[in-house]
Order: sequence, then C-alpha cells, then structure tokens
Amino acid sequence: MAQLIRRSVLSSMLPGPIREGLRPIRDRVRGLLATGRLDGTIRQVGENGLPLKIIVGAGSAWDKNWIATDVHVLDICSPKNWARYFGADSIDAIFSEHVLEHLSFEQNQVAVACAFRHLKPGGRFRIAVPDGNRRDAYYLKDVAPPADGHKMLFDVKLLTAMLEDAGFSVRPLEYFDEDENFHAVEWNSEDGHVRRSVRFDRQENFRRGNLFYTSLIVDAVKR
Repeated sequence: MAQLIRRSVLSSMLPGPIREGLRPIRDRVRGLLATGRLDGTIRQVGENGLPLKIIVGAGSAWDKNWIATDVHVLDICSPKNWARYFGADSIDAIFSEHVLEHLSFEQNQVAVACAFRHLKPGGRFRIAVPDGNRRDAYYLKDVAPPADGHKMLFDVKLLTAMLEDAGFSVRPLEYFDEDENFHAVEWNSEDGHVRRSVRFDRQENFRRGNLFYTSLIVDAVKR
C-alpha cells in the first residue's frame, strides 16, 4: 500500500503534459497484465460450468458472478479484440452502463455487432445510457455531447433501431418517450445491476418530482 501511495504522489508531481504522454504506456502495461488475468478467469468459468457474463467498459464497477473488463483489455470497437477472448456464440450475458455514449455512431454499430456475434442465442445485452428524451436543463448539461467526453445522446427509438439492425430483439426497461413521459418496468439486477436507474439512484441534484437520476435502459436479446 505504501508503495502505491508513493507512486501516486510521484505521478501527481509530474507536469500535466508528461503525465499525458506516459498514459499510453501505463495503459499498455495495464492491458498486458489484465489480459492474462482475463484469460485465466474465462478459462476458470468454463471449467466450473458457470455462465460467462461480461461487463464492458466497467471502470471500477464490479458485480458478483460477472467478469469486469475495460478498454485497456477489451476494446469493444475491435472485432479482433473480441475474438482474442471469445468464440462466436460463447457469452451468456453482456452488461454496459454508461459506455456507449462515449462512442461515435459508427463505433457503436461495430460494438453491438460484435456483441451479437459472441453472445449465445438467447443471450442478453443489457445497456444503460443517458436518455436524450429527458430534457430538463440540469440533466442535459451533464449528459449532452461533448460533456464528459460523450459523443452520442440516444433516445429509445434510436437505440432500439441500432440494436434491431444488428439482429437483436429489444425490450425497453426504463426510458422517457418523445412526450417526456417516463416509463419503467420491473427488471432483475442479476441480469445487470444499473446503479444510475430510477430504482437505485438518489442524486438530489437531478431530482425531478419523484425521479432522481434516470437512464435509458434496454435489454437486447440475441434472436
């Protein structure tokens, strides 16, 4: 722990341009280390006969019985990277919370096509993204591109159409419609626990009546 603290302090003392210049090297090293761990975890899941459930763009997120990955180990916009770890029709479930809005539309098309290819028939891709049909000013300031590096702002129609074009059957779980009416149905956290949802988020800054922070959440199932 002390060694990690010393490294963090030393890093913070470096000028910003140097830190940014070192970032690709740091991410490459992290990727090499994480690749071996991911290979081992996938192999262990298979040996134990467990469902293969993947979180993409996980950052620091972690959920029991799910394998967390991030871009430095699984680039979801790279078909070659997907194939490095997974065979076709091999994944039981994929979960993505507030990731796809950081990709361009073309990158999203590649990512969902890869997800479709590697999911088993009947496999589920649960997706949560900011909701473009929620139009209160405070929310939009936080989520509309280019805030926080966002490149896309989906609404339920756009996200559904993109997923259906890839071959998925889509079930919206939480969303605003075009008239800004909110809709929600029951969903199981074991299929992907969305923290930024009407059920679990309580950020007072985003409060709107009985709602707090909300996301556009869908289940996309491989037909």
